[in-house]
Parts: sequence; structure tokens; C-alpha cells
Amino acid sequence: MNSEFGELSQARYRSRAKRRRVYIVVGLLLIALGYALMAVSPQTSANWALTRVMAGLACIVIGFGMAILPLLSQWTNGE
Repeated sequence: MNSEFGELSQARYRSRAKRRRVYIVVGLLLIALGYALMAVSPQTSANWALTRVMAGLACIVIGFGMAILPLLSQWTNGE
């Protein structure tokens, strides 16, 4: 046990780090899902294509917010 941190503090740190990793993985999966949704064949009707493209764009933006922004914050703050 590290004398500088208590056991509870270490458990909180590990929990926060694990939560952040899960959050980043879910964000990356949302980005991949967004790109998959945006892949539309030329025979697709216009309304369905527009719906898929908008849903794909939303997934990419939300995934970026979940995955990339916490990584940038972590790198700039040094946590």
C-alpha cells in the first residue's frame, strides 16, 4: 500500500481510470458505427440515405466527444 494514498483513494483512482477507458472505447465504437451508417449504396432511396447519413454524422460527432476529447484533455493536463 502506498503511504501517500489510502486504499479508498487508490480504489477511486482505479475506478475512474477504468471508467475513462470504457468511455473512450464506447466513443471509438460510435465513430466506427457512424462510418458504417454513412456507407450507402447508390440504389438506396433518397429519404433512407439522408436518414442514414444524418444518423452516421450524429454517431461520429457523439463518438468524437466521448473518445477524442477526453484523450486530448488527458494529454494536455498530464493526468
